[in-house]
Amino acid sequence: MKIKLIFYIVIALSTFCNSCKENKVLKSKMLDKITEKQAKKTYPIPSNLKIEKQEEINIDSDEAKETIITAVDEKADYFYEFWFKNDKLLYEFKYYWGEINEKWLVNLDNDETKEIVRMQGYGDGVDCAIFDILNKEQTPILYFNPVLEDTRYPNQYMWAYSNDIRDLMINNINQLQVSLNNNEPVNIEHPLPDNQKELPYIFFRGETSQPEMKISSINKPEFMTVQSIINIVQNNQKNFSTTSSEKNTQQWIGKYSCNFLRMKEEYADPRAYAMIYIDIDNNIATFKLESYLEDLNEELVVLSCNTTEIVLAEKDNKSSKFTITKSLGKIELKSDLLNKTIGKISTYELKKN
Repeated sequence: MKIKLIFYIVIALSTFCNSCKENKVLKSKMLDKITEKQAKKTYPIPSNLKIEKQEEINIDSDEAKETIITAVDEKADYFYEFWFKNDKLLYEFKYYWGEINEKWLVNLDNDETKEIVRMQGYGDGVDCAIFDILNKEQTPILYFNPVLEDTRYPNQYMWAYSNDIRDLMINNINQLQVSLNNNEPVNIEHPLPDNQKELPYIFFRGETSQPEMKISSINKPEFMTVQSIINIVQNNQKNFSTTSSEKNTQQWIGKYSCNFLRMKEEYADPRAYAMIYIDIDNNIATFKLESYLEDLNEELVVLSCNTTEIVLAEKDNKSSKFTITKSLGKIELKSDLLNKTIGKISTYELKKN
């Protein structure tokens, strides 16, 4: 009798445990459905899509976080991303489904919207690209090879896998660490950005899970703006050394000024004239406009620079640009802020003091 009693107790406990497990699984599925239902109730996600992930990410220059919802269709052919700000749909992106689908949002060109760095594909092949948002569409601007720097393995470069990455190697002026001119051919199935002729190596921080996957030899990396990298891989030209980049900035350092007629109807009055002052020092600059009608002072940052052009922007409004060019012995300024202030689009000839 004791053996039978123990047997019945074991059977009862087993049935009870299995019932608990089933209830937990059922409850979990119910919670998933409730969560998805709540998300679809809050955000206008099409009913035929299944939500895979909901993220709270800062996508722009303010401090508030926005919502990104990733969904997939019934056949798992495509991913769909819905970006919401203040519960309003900003962007909707569609791209091919893959086992690997990772992204990082970083501001690489100092405008109001961050760029998207994506790794997408499968275990045997991943596409890595930087996307910009243009006309509410994500557009690839640069494909690259990913490199991982792991502090546990000094002086070694390894292939970067999405699960091993912590963040990108970016300095305090939003320049990427990159290695160029490695004769790496472009072998991408998707449409490439215009004239991209090589795959640069872009660097990430993290901890590798595959330390044996070393990159045998690449050129010495340096920090560069994304636009400079794009220019080099498009033109297939040799990379500027760090010294050359510094020389490009150095040659623009100085004080610039311009005297121009601010009020044409009062040209005979000295007060009708205005002065522009721009002082450039490495990666920072100041702008001043002095006139009878206004007195403006702005801090600027350098967005990009080469031997013939330097692009500056307001420190607190990166979309407001100042472009200074050298051509045929002239130094000329175009400015979004001046166009807005004066009320017309103009070009101003500067003198370097």
